[in-house]
Amino acid sequence: MDLRAARIIDVKRHPDAEKLYIETIDLGTEQRTIVSGLVPHYKEEELNGHMIVLVSNLKPALLRGVESKGMLLAATEGKTVEVLFVDHAKPGDRVVLAGGPAAEAPAEIDIDMFFSMPITAEDRRVVVGNAALECAGKPVETTRVVKGRVK
Repeated sequence: MDLRAARIIDVKRHPDAEKLYIETIDLGTEQRTIVSGLVPHYKEEELNGHMIVLVSNLKPALLRGVESKGMLLAATEGKTVEVLFVDHAKPGDRVVLAGGPAAEAPAEIDIDMFFSMPITAEDRRVVVGNAALECAGKPVETTRVVKGRVK
């Protein structure tokens, strides 16, 4: 999969879904719209302006009438949901496995392929299997989720 840093430049409530936000994001070379189910967990101002980790090559999906072109990543532990913020990065920076070369990502993946990836938070570090993720030379980490699933 192709993980990229993206800046949220606009957040608004979905007019037809009480738990969904519609976010406009900046990937550096383009702007996109994504939809996320974060209303119960974040206020709009807690997301707007932040850099997030985006699955940028996820097949677009129609969510309650809005086309979502990507998905932001969040860690979960029990009822805690924590968006993966990478505020030190620039829009478009790749999120890669630490110490390894950047692998060529497929042009597009479906949601089932994404959910088959073993992405977790372990001791606040975000890992795929046993390899840590990093962006712009720094590890991708959580602050509230110690151990949990990333999706």
